[in-house]
Amino acid sequence: MAGGQRTNAFICLRVPPELVDDLVDVQRQCQDRVDPQYPEHIHITLGFLHGADERKLDDTRSFIAGGAWSAPTIRLTGEVRHGSWTLRKNPSYRYDEDTVQKGEQIRLGIEHTPELARIQQDITRYLDIVEDDFWPHVTLGLAREDFPASDVKALRLPAASGPAPSVDVQREASATAFTLLVRKDLTP
Repeated sequence: MAGGQRTNAFICLRVPPELVDDLVDVQRQCQDRVDPQYPEHIHITLGFLHGADERKLDDTRSFIAGGAWSAPTIRLTGEVRHGSWTLRKNPSYRYDEDTVQKGEQIRLGIEHTPELARIQQDITRYLDIVEDDFWPHVTLGLAREDFPASDVKALRLPAASGPAPSVDVQREASATAFTLLVRKDLTP
């Protein structure tokens, strides 16, 4: 990154491989309506760094690399939500609870454990990230078309769970590609 340039980055928990495999099976249940999140990108976002400069990224890498957190158990709650931070910027977009709209994300809720809360709070406090109403989730994919929200709420969600293997810092390369900046393995 050249001097003075800014980039978007995020801090996330990796999802245990056994749950990722099960989530890929869920994606197949709705593959005709949802563009799936790539398995290697399935994560739980803990905080965003919008327009970060190299100094902020260096500080973030150092903080995460030096962190000492216990691995939270990652377990789906069964709650399914849909929406889009990107579409909300469009004045003509109107959220509809009963309809998943083209371009909205399908999000699956994750149990908000004390270990998960500690990691998220440590990161957002240290990096001065404002995250209103943190709701831990994994993104299943993006809606290809409009369809009833009841269809995704009826998905057969996996019961698999396991410890999060790491906290990662990733830089946005494009809407679907990211560059790993640092990975901190978590202790069970």
